[in-house]
Amino acid sequence: MWLFYALLGPPFWALVHILDSHCVGNVFDRPWMGVITSSLATAVIALFFPFILLYMDWRLPSWHIIALALLSGGLIQLGQGFYFQALEKTEAGIVAAYGNFTPTLLPLVSYFLMGDVLQPWHYITIGVLVLASICFCLIDISRHGNWNSIFLMLMASTVQVSAILIEKYVFVHSAFLMCFMFIILGVVLSGVLPLLVVPSVRKAFSKNIPKLKSLAPFFLCIEMANLVALYMSQRAIDLGSPSLAAAMETTVPGYTFLLTILLLSFNHRFGNEEARYQLRTKLVLVAIMTAGVMQIA
Repeated sequence: MWLFYALLGPPFWALVHILDSHCVGNVFDRPWMGVITSSLATAVIALFFPFILLYMDWRLPSWHIIALALLSGGLIQLGQGFYFQALEKTEAGIVAAYGNFTPTLLPLVSYFLMGDVLQPWHYITIGVLVLASICFCLIDISRHGNWNSIFLMLMASTVQVSAILIEKYVFVHSAFLMCFMFIILGVVLSGVLPLLVVPSVRKAFSKNIPKLKSLAPFFLCIEMANLVALYMSQRAIDLGSPSLAAAMETTVPGYTFLLTILLLSFNHRFGNEEARYQLRTKLVLVAIMTAGVMQIA
């Protein structure tokens, strides 16, 4: 069952990457504003969570599980900060490829910390998927010579690995949906914290408010897609191996690239002409990723 959720998440992640890239390039005065707008939009959507509780059998987890779930949400938002900075420097498809540091690091960390051992062919397939993603990275470097975004996404992936391992622990020890809601609460609280405690952040964000207010429905749509992707990802982690669930997300660069090309054909507002660079090579890499996912499936 974990595979069902793991397969549904990547297309939504890809859509979020493209829309976030548009916001960083055309809307935000600073890339970190994406963290705050994401948190505020999530807070609006989270207002409907209590209505969900009316239709489920629930009970509060223990306090240490709640604390870990909130911490996981904070780590997710910290990773988002690095991610938005990377989007300022590189197009969305390449940033998504750099995000595949996560499935590279996760099996190693899971083995040493949790004794999680996969089948040999799992490691081989993950290696193939990661190798295809590295090729996407090399295409970017050959064109821009930019290593900053690689470093930023390496930091984001390191934080993401920590968040995933904490999530797996809390899901094992309490009901998934309750833990998911506390993780989202952690995302919201950590995202708005800089706005509340750092005067320079509050001042810069206030100057951008007139532009942001007119795009509030757009931000809500992005965050709905983001929450769907996050739910699918965490549900796959809950039901299966974190390493295999993360491996399935190596397809996000392929989806991002294909969606970008599709958008370029219909609407240049959200597309990026750089996606056409070495088009044939990228299509081959997408085919390799597809074969790898089929092998894991």
